Amino acid sequence: MKEIDYIIVGCGLAGIIMAERITRKLGKKVLIIEQRNHIGGNCYDYFDEFGILTHKYGPHIFHTNYKEVVDYLSKYTDWHIYQFQARVVIDGKLTNIPFNLNTMKDILDEDLYKRLSNKLIKLFGYDTVVPILKLRETDDEEIKWLADYIYEKVYLNYMKKQWEVKPEELDASVTERVPVYISRDNRYFKDRYQMMPKNGYTEMFKKMLDHEDIHLMLNTNAFDLLELDDERKKLNF
Repeated sequence: MKEIDYIIVGCGLAGIIMAERITRKLGKKVLIIEQRNHIGGNCYDYFDEFGILTHKYGPHIFHTNYKEVVDYLSKYTDWHIYQFQARVVIDGKLTNIPFNLNTMKDILDEDLYKRLSNKLIKLFGYDTVVPILKLRETDDEEIKWLADYIYEKVYLNYMKKQWEVKPEELDASVTERVPVYISRDNRYFKDRYQMMPKNGYTEMFKKMLDHEDIHLMLNTNAFDLLELDDERKKLNF
């Protein structure tokens, strides 16, 4: 272990990329310590008994606007092009979320839809994103009604289930993750690049870690091996 140059705690996406860059770019040796029994963190996936690729911790969809990120990861995987669309039932009608102009058309009567869509486009512009709480702050009574409707029907229970608090109790950066889209684009994400690793995230991660100078310890708590020496300001291994 004296030959190790860097120790990385955690073999999630960040740890894997750090190890890959340190070994292939700097030529140094890395030890990754991971307390779980697998690599990949919450992006870990596997093929089940029926041959179905399963995301153990819920679906993770790769999306980015940066070509250099895609080019980098493409060295380790081929891709399935995949653009996610979410469908929900609101007042008995099947429609899209995040809430957009198409959602309004599906659930409102035609005259109300036309008035509100025109007002939203005039007020915020087309192809824009508006956090639900910001929409509730407008002076127009019909838009306020729409904001309250969306809040009650879509975001209130979603947020309470996800975070166990009301949306207004969360930081704005969290509520902005489920905004209202002033557009007719039904995709959940709007990034330029949207896809999934062809053979799964785990296979991609294995290739990234396939280097003689990357050493991995699974099922290991880093605190069982590492000790911080406050006096000498160093890490003992």
